[in-house]
Amino acid sequence: MMLEDSTPLSLVDRFRVSMRATAASVALVTSSDAEGGFHGMAATSWVSISMDPPSMLVTVNRSASVHAVISTSGRYCVNLLRDSHFDILERFSRSDMRHLRFDAENWRRSTSGLPVLCDAMASQLCTVVASVDHGTHTIFVGRIDDVILPEAAGQISPLIWTNGSRASLANPSTM
Repeated sequence: MMLEDSTPLSLVDRFRVSMRATAASVALVTSSDAEGGFHGMAATSWVSISMDPPSMLVTVNRSASVHAVISTSGRYCVNLLRDSHFDILERFSRSDMRHLRFDAENWRRSTSGLPVLCDAMASQLCTVVASVDHGTHTIFVGRIDDVILPEAAGQISPLIWTNGSRASLANPSTM
């Protein structure tokens, strides 16, 4: 693969192109600072890693504002987005919309103080048990302290991201 001027793409550029072709569910990784302020970022780089003990990891760029908050507080919440959350995702993807991220209509404070998206497909509240710096990011391994599930089961339709834009599952109810 080459750029328009016939320059071959670097390894980093080829890797970026290959990862954009991967479809992934989107989550909002959130945390709260010592004053109780909410912070967060959109992420596709999260994964469950163990059922015993229940745990998952997130990767956070060290330049992201939420990085310092998670590092200091030692806690984060992974809020799994529904397809209907596209407008909320936009607020977390644009710095000019940062002041609109945590509107009271969509968010509540968990008993442990973490920001929880009210109608997320699920919210996993985690305590950091390990962290590893790698390249530009930190890998935070979190022990699951609680999982909040929606009151109404309903149809599961996750927000999917691929090739730099939103995608949908063809028929999520049959999966």
